[in-house]
Amino acid sequence: MSAKKKKSSKQSTNLLITLITVSVVFVFFGYLIGTYAIGALQQQHQTNTQLARQGVSVTAPVAPRETTPPPAASPQPRVTEEVSAPPPQATTPQQSAALYRVQVGVFSERANAERMVTMLKDAGYEGIILSGPPYRVQTGAFSSQENASRLVDELVQKGFEAIIVR
Repeated sequence: MSAKKKKSSKQSTNLLITLITVSVVFVFFGYLIGTYAIGALQQQHQTNTQLARQGVSVTAPVAPRETTPPPAASPQPRVTEEVSAPPPQATTPQQSAALYRVQVGVFSERANAERMVTMLKDAGYEGIILSGPPYRVQTGAFSSQENASRLVDELVQKGFEAIIVR
């Protein structure tokens, strides 16, 4: 009987070792696939960010939603917690070909910047928050100043305060 017990114990040990080995292999392959997927998503995000900075739409076309314009008597509320823009930086060769961006606010608190982005989205514009503090809210990126000026005029008509930055 003791030979049977030894054989059964040896089989149990072999089964346990096999299960552990298979588990390690699956975890390793899961890690590799996860790393690949994260890298692919990061690359896609960087590409979308670069395209957005160039003013190219990166989202799939969506059916326009019906919105009613705000009444002329009550313009959209303005956020009053703006801080002055930072001093101009020295230009480098890379900045000489920089885009004209439309900035609609600079905030010391991220929550205020997020509210401004929500207001932009409600008005039909995309908005991004540049890291901070201060948190800069921008929409649009243009290679020509004339196009940026048109967007500034459009935003001002809708009750936003907007300026062109480079």
